[in-house]
Amino acid sequence: MKTLLASLVKLDDVSGVLVSREGKAIFCSLPEVYSQEFQENLHHAIEEMSAAFDNEGRYGPPEEIVGLYENGSLVVREAHGFKILVILKTASPSPLVSVALNALALKFEKLAQNKPASPKAEENIPLILFNEVVKLLAQHYGPAAKLMVKRALKQAGATEKGLLLSNVSSFLKALKQEIDDPKLAQKALNKTKELVRLRRQS
Repeated sequence: MKTLLASLVKLDDVSGVLVSREGKAIFCSLPEVYSQEFQENLHHAIEEMSAAFDNEGRYGPPEEIVGLYENGSLVVREAHGFKILVILKTASPSPLVSVALNALALKFEKLAQNKPASPKAEENIPLILFNEVVKLLAQHYGPAAKLMVKRALKQAGATEKGLLLSNVSSFLKALKQEIDDPKLAQKALNKTKELVRLRRQS
């Protein structure tokens, strides 16, 4: 994308290029004589031009708007949430400018398509489910069973929100170490796996 923007800036009839998204500039190459205030005015001009066409057009906003500006023109290209503003020395864009804008629009389209999906929050297993494991162990350890499960949960990184699904294996390992009877340990592990499986299916 940077290469395409640099190529566009270097064209003879181009005075400056400004790319924005959601009202914020993400690329700016304007002559030094353009002050910060001027740049902000350009942002407003883009938004006003787009809004005007949004309100007037029956078929949605056009992909490209060309407006006369001093001794040249302004070209605003809408591309998948990005707005490309090109300040030209000429009254209309040359074929080279049009080709460069089309290439940029295709690049922005690919960026939009390849945008990674937001990671889903990892599932938490509610702590209340582990009460069933406590009941199972209480038959052998009595009140100490609650403390054993609590220690194992703590070692596995459980919080008030629950135990992360990815940490269930750590809990099973910690719980196994708490139980001195191998057969009872296996029962407790199987019970935990069953509870987690039923939780995920519900």
